[in-house]
Amino acid sequence: MAKRTTKKNEIIEENKPLLAIQDDVESLTKQLNWYKSLFEKASDAVFIVQPDSWNVLEANDFAAQLLETTRAEIIGTSIPQFRRIFKLLKKSNSPVVLSELSLDTPNGKIMLEVSAKFINFYNEDFIYAIARDVGEQHALTDKLVQADKLVLLGQITAGVTHEIRNPLAAVNLNLQILKRNLADDPTYQKYIESALQGVDRISRIIEVTLNFSRQSMPDVKPMNINSIIPTSLELVASVLKRKEIKVELKFEDNLPEILIDNKQIQQVFINLITNAADAIKLKGKIAIKTYIESSEKFREQSYVVVAISDTGEGIPPEDLPKIFNPFFTRKAEGTGLGLPITQRIVYQHQGIIDVESVVGKGTTFYVKLPLPRK
Repeated sequence: MAKRTTKKNEIIEENKPLLAIQDDVESLTKQLNWYKSLFEKASDAVFIVQPDSWNVLEANDFAAQLLETTRAEIIGTSIPQFRRIFKLLKKSNSPVVLSELSLDTPNGKIMLEVSAKFINFYNEDFIYAIARDVGEQHALTDKLVQADKLVLLGQITAGVTHEIRNPLAAVNLNLQILKRNLADDPTYQKYIESALQGVDRISRIIEVTLNFSRQSMPDVKPMNINSIIPTSLELVASVLKRKEIKVELKFEDNLPEILIDNKQIQQVFINLITNAADAIKLKGKIAIKTYIESSEKFREQSYVVVAISDTGEGIPPEDLPKIFNPFFTRKAEGTGLGLPITQRIVYQHQGIIDVESVVGKGTTFYVKLPLPRK
């Protein structure tokens, strides 16, 4: 019995190294799968590139998503733009370089910020690059630069328009004197009337520009939005009468009161209704509808919405992103400030203004003003 036990123990001892190797292999496999998963599921794009050929030896899922293709398509593909990254790494004293690359995708070029370094395998250097899309960041920077320019332009414009007022008043006064003194001469009267109309137009442009430049916070009071629209329509009645325009009103009953500045919101509606009338050539329809856009079940902000639609010419797709830019206009006598002023008033009320337009069919502006949270 003792000998048998000894032999059994010897057999176990002989097999122990093999079991240990199996455990090590299993442990290494788990670690390999773990690191592979970290690589493949990283939230940034990862590329391993071979210098000289610039072939991608490996890439993760996010890299494929960024380039709008598959990993199988990327691997083995040459990306010569990495040549510049390689030169930077060779020249740099730092182990990591940060640069930007422009790469092609099926839907156009994308701009990537790339953090890269060399990694060595079997005495050969490869480029290990982590990349992220900075296209939106560049667009935001461009917008901020443009915003700064517009602020400066607004300050300059406000100063210039203020200085124009005094000499313009003198011109207007002298024209009025000439008009009275030359009342019996119809030829001169025609020229004087034309000049006075020009002065009046300049005065209106100055007034609108100064209003745009002034920063004023709303004087808010609880009001029902339905009560403001009819008075706004009365103020633009002369504009609507110039064409054959039918106005349709559809108000939701029992709208709750919201905190608004009556005069400012009235200005919003006047601007939008006037634009709608201008978009209609000879005859058409303007529809104004009020309703509640509720998001209570998602615990989001709810709004009172005023939708102003027209059957006019519509806004070309290339112009749609520019309509709220100050001084952008396609109207011969427009100032390009009506919609920017409208947008600013809505934003000061913590609201939203959306627009949809189809060329040849018309445009709808949605003014969304927040309901008080319960």
